[in-house]
Amino acid sequence: MKRHKKLALAIAASFALFGAVSDAPQSFAPFCTAAEASDFETDLGTPIPLRTYSVYSKPEWAAEKRHFSGILIDGPSDSWLPLTVTLEGYGVEASAVGDEEGPDVIESLYVHRADSLAVSFAESQAAYGGGMRGRFAVIGRNYDTATGAALTLDDVFINKPMLANEVAIVLRRNYPDGPFVSGTVTDLAVKVLKIMEEGGCSWTLDPCGATFYFNMFSLSDDPYAPIYTASLTFDVNGFCFQEKYRHAPDQWCMEIEPRTPMRAFLGDSVLSTIEVKSDVNGIHIIRGSAAATGSDGILNKEETTFTDPVRSNGIHPVLVKMRDGRKYLYVDVLIAPAPEDYEKGYDAQTMTELENRHELRVYDLTDGDVRRVDCDSSFTLRNELIFAEEAPKDWFVMTDPENFKLNVTGVPLREAHRRCRVGANGAPEVIEVIR
Repeated sequence: MKRHKKLALAIAASFALFGAVSDAPQSFAPFCTAAEASDFETDLGTPIPLRTYSVYSKPEWAAEKRHFSGILIDGPSDSWLPLTVTLEGYGVEASAVGDEEGPDVIESLYVHRADSLAVSFAESQAAYGGGMRGRFAVIGRNYDTATGAALTLDDVFINKPMLANEVAIVLRRNYPDGPFVSGTVTDLAVKVLKIMEEGGCSWTLDPCGATFYFNMFSLSDDPYAPIYTASLTFDVNGFCFQEKYRHAPDQWCMEIEPRTPMRAFLGDSVLSTIEVKSDVNGIHIIRGSAAATGSDGILNKEETTFTDPVRSNGIHPVLVKMRDGRKYLYVDVLIAPAPEDYEKGYDAQTMTELENRHELRVYDLTDGDVRRVDCDSSFTLRNELIFAEEAPKDWFVMTDPENFKLNVTGVPLREAHRRCRVGANGAPEVIEVIR
């Protein structure tokens, strides 16, 4: 096995105010029919095994306040040389951020897609700017796996005005009370098209479509507004995609950003979304679906929430779709110590261990409801790097439901790696112990 390369990625967030244009798409493309959708090919070849990592600078480095996020191929990379070269050339300089009290940029990297057609991931970024509200953004990165070239909207989509129109429809459905919902769909499509043409549209290519991110001040002047998202899916919006990118794998895994509603595969409704967030009261899985049509003809949205009462200081969620139609949510949980733990007089090492416990939770989403699956909680997607203190977080990325890696906590690292697959009940099933 060849030595892995760490691919350090440049960190840059874009925050801009976008206006409107005088032109607007005048026609609305119809949804594709079920018959059209069934003609799509599904075989995209072998998923690419990846790992992601984050590197935080040490406080004592003073002027070197930096934060790196990166991707590395988890295995021999000869077959993916064009992609490897492109990511390596993406930049190794990290943004100098923060002040003497520490970095003010927090970064997370979520891989939406990694197969023989495309590699697509999102960088989730936030910077504290003083006061009650910071700045935040999601930046999508999309690459052609075979050539390593960065994908543009024109590479993936047929027609920008038509694309803007479909995104506007989804935005109005997802956020019927949003501050940008004041005119017609065409009015909103004007604004979306302007953002796209000025290069300010952030997006990812997902296993079953694409998701568009509208960061601060792009759709609303409200500094307290969330990042608005709109997902187009192949089965509903396939006519927007170039033929090459109009196909879904028959089974896949997709990391998702916490607190970001995603429309991926859940149910038949165009309003079916999932959002995962956590706090010390539990992991909250929020399902959105269609409700009654409003007086303006726009479908309203209703939500149901499932809460798993586990104290959490952070989560790393992964959506999983199996070839036979089963659907799961894998969530790596950073367990929050209980208040009484801080009163027991533990030594520093014990408290560090308590504050860095990771557990894996699995939830079955197949039948529309959410049900927790019995799972060995000692599994984790986090891969500890014992040889590099400056790289505190290293994650295995689930890209193939039938072949992925987990670690087992509580044993030496050299004995911890497990090659797994999704079992019959959804829980990970160990294929082999990797030594």
